[in-house]
Amino acid sequence: MRLPLWVFRLMHRQNLSRHKMRGGRLHRWFGDRILDKALWLPTRNSLARAWLIGFPITVIPFLPAQSVFATIGALVVRGNLLLCIALQFLSTPFTAPVHLPACYFVGQVARGVNPRDVWREISHGSKHLLTGDAVTSLYLGAVIVGFLGGLLGYAILHQTWRDKPKRHPRSSIHSRPPMDGGTQFPL
Repeated sequence: MRLPLWVFRLMHRQNLSRHKMRGGRLHRWFGDRILDKALWLPTRNSLARAWLIGFPITVIPFLPAQSVFATIGALVVRGNLLLCIALQFLSTPFTAPVHLPACYFVGQVARGVNPRDVWREISHGSKHLLTGDAVTSLYLGAVIVGFLGGLLGYAILHQTWRDKPKRHPRSSIHSRPPMDGGTQFPL
């Protein structure tokens, strides 16, 4: 994936090149990991590791500073930093009506409650999700959904994403045969 020229110019004006970042504050804090290409380029392994770390963090409800935790996780496992942070925007107030009842449902079923009773309880009103014993089920379900979703996403990304084959520059020995059909003598 190549970035447009204006993006490179903007990055150099902001001193975001690898050469200028070396020795800077971020480089001193994180070392050479901040300069690792796996953090910035979308490869099969870096995207799969980013999903494995980013998805469980985004599923945990009401976690303050999700992007900070996702960034630290991406730096530790060398996952794609951009995907890891982008996943944190899945848990918004717009997705909460689906996200919170799903986590509560899984948590209650994991605690041994009949799924029909839980479904009936959620469908009649889920206003009590943040009270008392429901919070335990909510967070237990979030951990289970996050763990399983992270593993499933890791496996799917790792199996389906194919990196572009690397280009190898042609050497002079393996060049095309001469146009006149004559023999080529080694030097």
